[in-house]
Amino acid sequence: MADPPRIAAVVLAGGEGRRMGGADKGLLTWRGRPLVDQVLERLRSQTGVHIAATALSVNRHLDDYRSRGLPLLTDPDTLRGQGPLAGMLQALAFARGQGLDWVWMLSCDAPALPPDLAGRLCERQRATQAPAVLPAVQEPEGLRWHPAHALLHVDLEGPIRRALENGQRRVLQVLQQAGAVALELPADAAPAFANFNRPEDLAG
Repeated sequence: MADPPRIAAVVLAGGEGRRMGGADKGLLTWRGRPLVDQVLERLRSQTGVHIAATALSVNRHLDDYRSRGLPLLTDPDTLRGQGPLAGMLQALAFARGQGLDWVWMLSCDAPALPPDLAGRLCERQRATQAPAVLPAVQEPEGLRWHPAHALLHVDLEGPIRRALENGQRRVLQVLQQAGAVALELPADAAPAFANFNRPEDLAG
């Protein structure tokens, strides 16, 4: 049996949390623990893949995040406020610096991801040879893609950098233009991708 693929994993926690009143979502508490810690727990429980390096993409409260003992990736001043694509660009550079070809992105506000998601994304990539694979859940109106949990090849640094330079910020559009394919998941997978965008979401 072949060894599982070696990838980097980066948790996106650098957003401005506008719909949360400007709160740093990764540090918000849900069920007694910060969201980022619950996402990291999901990351470490992944099967079918070897996560060889892990980092946090953050832009504030650096001391709080540094206490997790992981590398911190911050957006340069030129990319501040440019959204998730800026964090992805830093994540790709991190993976390349670790000698890895792939990075799996995770959002700090989605603590219920399936334990086999990373492995399934890698399987889909091997089958398609695509430069990016995104989970996508079947919904009544069609596929709902989840680009914040994409598996990305480091060669996407160039296309993402050019998109940012051209003022493009729509993650899904940029990744689809670069050749992304979907890992299609059934409708009952939707709760696993539920994220926390409003204060009332934390009450669940």
